[in-house]
Amino acid sequence: MIHNSGTGAKSSASSLLDRLGHASRTSSLSHDELLAILVNLKLEGRDPNRATVIFSKESLELLVGYGVTPNPLDIRLETLRIIANALLLSPDLRKQFRALPVLVREYKGASADEEFVVSRIMFLLTIEPGTYTSDVLYDLLEYIFLHVMRHAEGDLSACSLPALTETCKLLFNILCKYSNGSPSYDDLIGPLSSTIKRLPRILNSVSCSIISCLLKLPCNADIYFRDEAPTELSEVFFELLSNAVQPQVVDADGLDDTIVPLLLLLRNIFTAARNEQVREYFKAKIFPSEDERSRPLGQSSSLASHLLQIISKPTFMKSREVIYQIMWDGSDHDVSKFIYHIGYGYAVGYLVGHDIPVPEDVLSENVPNFPDNINPVTGQRLENESRSPSLANMTDEEKEREAERLFVLFERMRENGIIDVENPVRTAVQSGRFQELSD
Repeated sequence: MIHNSGTGAKSSASSLLDRLGHASRTSSLSHDELLAILVNLKLEGRDPNRATVIFSKESLELLVGYGVTPNPLDIRLETLRIIANALLLSPDLRKQFRALPVLVREYKGASADEEFVVSRIMFLLTIEPGTYTSDVLYDLLEYIFLHVMRHAEGDLSACSLPALTETCKLLFNILCKYSNGSPSYDDLIGPLSSTIKRLPRILNSVSCSIISCLLKLPCNADIYFRDEAPTELSEVFFELLSNAVQPQVVDADGLDDTIVPLLLLLRNIFTAARNEQVREYFKAKIFPSEDERSRPLGQSSSLASHLLQIISKPTFMKSREVIYQIMWDGSDHDVSKFIYHIGYGYAVGYLVGHDIPVPEDVLSENVPNFPDNINPVTGQRLENESRSPSLANMTDEEKEREAERLFVLFERMRENGIIDVENPVRTAVQSGRFQELSD
């Protein structure tokens, strides 16, 4: 019987461990009895206050013996879950754990269930500095490569994706903390890329984990820019981004943090690209097309317009900067090109924030080297301005979005000394001419 008091819980955990220790020497327990002890011990181990006896070097060494072959799969899995819980709840135990080389060698050919829990154990050990020695890192590279290849070559079932996510989290931490002097992980770029091409085009835990790993690896030309399909991978990443920033989901909690790694990866790809086809493809994706200039930029349903709308949202502080950087790179770091591509109304925030000189006559629609038929502030063709949709023809949502964009624009220009007038949107709100829309 498992007791609930602190002393009783400790005594119960100790008793269970004693039985495991005796059975390891005498093989006195049946399979079902052994499994029942491990299940009870797992329940005890979920609360460090109820089972402190588990969190010791000696106890973990005993458990490791049950977590490897020739023990049956269900016995190994229960044992590994106990070890994972212990390492999660006890930071000190991570520093004492010495069985890592055993697990790395044992589980190179593991199933998805085993991969999930073993990769989590290894991930928890990356939290402590210096856990992984150079010898272990070389074995670990093979462990990660074999599992990533298994997924890339076919195993992408719903039950296997959590295991792949855990392995990618492990790989990301290894790349962050042990990249100097460790073996090269560049061979993983191919299987990781192959895997993400086969996944649904949504940013979820597994796709985000793969993207984070690719972000830490070089943009290998042979894989990212293949002669027969130089934009193939870029198309996958842009489709992921486009689906993530659709108007119906763009205000989801945490989206700013979620899309930053993908944006950074896209910027890395563009920076590394020497193929003009790839560079032109990027520009076509991130900048509004000529057809969109019948209205002020940012009002269409294209990905470029959605990115401009994100720039205007005060809740997207992190991704806004990366979007600006991609667009600035795509404009060859040329102010006139930058203003032409996105309009001064959007460009001013980045230019002023980075102390980049702005043409003095930009507001007079006489920007040097700028097309005469384009309004530099809105990016709209001058001949279309008289036919722009009036306020009366806009939906309430469009009015609210336009008011928000104008408010942000005026606040930036006023704070940076470009104009010295009261924000007209603020004035309108205070006077009662604008009302917040209900949900």
